[in-house]
Amino acid sequence: MPDPYTVVDAEEVQKNLRERLGHAQVHVKPYGRNLLIQMEDSESVETVARLTRINNKTYCAAFRTHTGRWEPLPDEGTRDEMLEVVLDEFGPYLVPENY
Repeated sequence: MPDPYTVVDAEEVQKNLRERLGHAQVHVKPYGRNLLIQMEDSESVETVARLTRINNKTYCAAFRTHTGRWEPLPDEGTRDEMLEVVLDEFGPYLVPENY
């Protein structure tokens, strides 16, 4: 069950992503201390990346490999800094035409 801070973060990150990417097929699901960044297509929802809250100000990011395992990215930073890293690294996976 997500904590209240994660629910608020998920709403803010989803709004930010939808505004920046220009579509509503991207979703952010709160899960424990994680923000699962997902893409929806006509048949399913696929988790592309996640942000994990380490403490009140620090987050880390990871991506899901083809085997389903999570691979962490080497950076840590604020939620917004890590969202930028995710967009830089995985932005093409968050565009419906590329998905």
